[in-house]
Amino acid sequence: MPGTDRRTWIEHLSPAVCWQLMASTPVGRVGVLHDGGPEIYPVNHVVDGHSIVFRTDPGGKLHALHRSPAVCFQVDAVDPATETGWSVLLKGTGTEVADQASLERFAQLDLRYWELGPKEHWVRIVPFEVTGRRLWAAPARTSVPGGGAG
Repeated sequence: MPGTDRRTWIEHLSPAVCWQLMASTPVGRVGVLHDGGPEIYPVNHVVDGHSIVFRTDPGGKLHALHRSPAVCFQVDAVDPATETGWSVLLKGTGTEVADQASLERFAQLDLRYWELGPKEHWVRIVPFEVTGRRLWAAPARTSVPGGGAG
């Protein structure tokens, strides 16, 4: 039976590449602590300088941020056919933004959200750590009986 000799490697991404990837991806996931346990929510976001901004309605994630502002935020992309992909993880502090100057500036950002609703609350995540990696795969080699490679 033929076997597969796969070689993969991980490329650690620079912070600049991480920010480019976050800016190029309209949906990320924010992880919060809600009622003593972790919860993850998909959100449409934009990069604003070196922070992440999103809008939300009242509910679980906003309640969780008010109680515990420590968050993580992830964006990624995978290609199952080639078994490759990348992932960026941001760890930081999420806070609801209420000052008028920031809200007026945020309103000018190109934030498009997919879910219906007014999304009246703006949240900013300021990171203390940004890491990313890309998984590469070499083409598979199939071995044939008798020790030869095909």
